[in-house]
Amino acid sequence: MGRDRTDRLAMAAPGPAGAGAFPRRHASTACSLGFVVLVLAAAVGGGAPAVAVYALGFWHYLLYALAFGFGRVAPGVFRRDAVLMKGVSLAGLGVVYLAAPLDALSLAVVAAGFLLNLLAARALGAERTYYGREVAGLPALRVTAFPYSLVPHPMLLGNVLAFAGTLINAEFRAQWWPLALAHVGLNLGLLAMELGVTPRRGAAGGPALPGGSLAIALAALFGGAAGFALGRDLLSAGIGALAPAYAAVLLHCYAGAGDRHQHEAPRRGPS
Repeated sequence: MGRDRTDRLAMAAPGPAGAGAFPRRHASTACSLGFVVLVLAAAVGGGAPAVAVYALGFWHYLLYALAFGFGRVAPGVFRRDAVLMKGVSLAGLGVVYLAAPLDALSLAVVAAGFLLNLLAARALGAERTYYGREVAGLPALRVTAFPYSLVPHPMLLGNVLAFAGTLINAEFRAQWWPLALAHVGLNLGLLAMELGVTPRRGAAGGPALPGGSLAIALAALFGGAAGFALGRDLLSAGIGALAPAYAAVLLHCYAGAGDRHQHEAPRRGPS
């Protein structure tokens, strides 16, 4: 389960290639952590925790789409980024959901949905759960173990069930229905993507960001201006600047960093 030997040697070797490998491998994760910290500090410090819940709630869906669509990110990097940002998203949802008076039926449906998701992930295994075929180059495999024997696409359908289940709670629904509906819609969007989009699976020559630093700076500038125009305060401007800049970093790391084999050779099967 280790990285490809040539990748380890490149990281350890002196010179420009070895010096640049480590930052490239960790750039998206470092930016993700920085984004989370900055948004939490700005939103909570500004007395607007709801802003943090929404601003941090949906980035893992973008990571899934970029990884699936381009297949150029190193598998370990994608898993690390996705687990981090999904964990942050679910933590925010959990805080606001549990702050409302508990509804037994709602809680049971939410638990059933996430349990279905976890059982499906267990049946697939960690590598295949995170687009092992599209990103890691694993061979095609038809999984028939439970819950795949019971329902197709149990991971995403389990998520839909869980997020829809939060809406049964009237107190939560009154304040947070846009959050729950957005999660339901984005999970259905991922399902449509997996059913209808042909992944590129690491094809060379994908779109790159020429002058990536300039593109990120411009995204931050325009995002900050838009945020201030909409919210008329520094908090809105700050979040507005951070979000497009972070999105540009992810696009640059996942789709515009060149052939993914520079980062990590794809694994063709369990090792």
